Amino acid sequence: LALKHPRTMEQDGPAGPSGGAGEREALLNEEDNDGPTFVDPDGVRHRGIPQGRAAAMRIFEAMADAEGVTGVPGVRPGEEAGSHNWLRAERYWKDKYESSRKAKVKNKFEAVLWLIAGFAVLNATDFIRTCAMDPRIVRTALNVGLLAIVVMLCVIAYLIVWLSIVQGVDWDRIQNSSATSKHGKSPYRKNISRAIGLASGALVTSVLAFPVAVWPVWHLWSAPILFVLTMAALQSLHFVPTFGA
Repeated sequence: LALKHPRTMEQDGPAGPSGGAGEREALLNEEDNDGPTFVDPDGVRHRGIPQGRAAAMRIFEAMADAEGVTGVPGVRPGEEAGSHNWLRAERYWKDKYESSRKAKVKNKFEAVLWLIAGFAVLNATDFIRTCAMDPRIVRTALNVGLLAIVVMLCVIAYLIVWLSIVQGVDWDRIQNSSATSKHGKSPYRKNISRAIGLASGALVTSVLAFPVAVWPVWHLWSAPILFVLTMAALQSLHFVPTFGA
């Protein structure tokens, strides 16, 4: 990357904001003398092909050779649009896009069904009023479960409102990146991991606390009631942009 043509150095200068563009142009103009001749934009004929383009061609060749392993159709350099391999690759990515879109629609539809089921259970059991006023409810367990829900809501607010909206941080990408990658080295990574760990602990706590709290009222029905309400709460995240995109 440090090697440049004189013409590139004159255009970019020794430093400045255009230095990066000059380095990229220099890389593209480095020659691979094993290839055929080519003519640059100034009309000067060179032997070989630009090294950056040669590297891209090798990548396409490697992708085409790896089709038997990856299952992804490849297009070799020099193949024109409309060729057999070109159409195969185009059809593959079009089908992949369509299946991805269908999966998103299916997930949204299932989420709506869970929300309807959760709303129906809330009304049929009068869940909120019962938890607030029924003397049979185990208050200590209920309070622990409610505290766990508050913790989860705070974590969601931190990830979605503070990081995603206010700070413009792609926390999901940072969390799922390896520690040695560019996003994995983000200063937010530790806080994001701690927040997700805290939310996981709060979720487990609520799952243990609420059945104990409502058992004296609904007994064996406690499990299905809480399951439907929990699924409805989780599926509602499909309609939160950061989670449901």
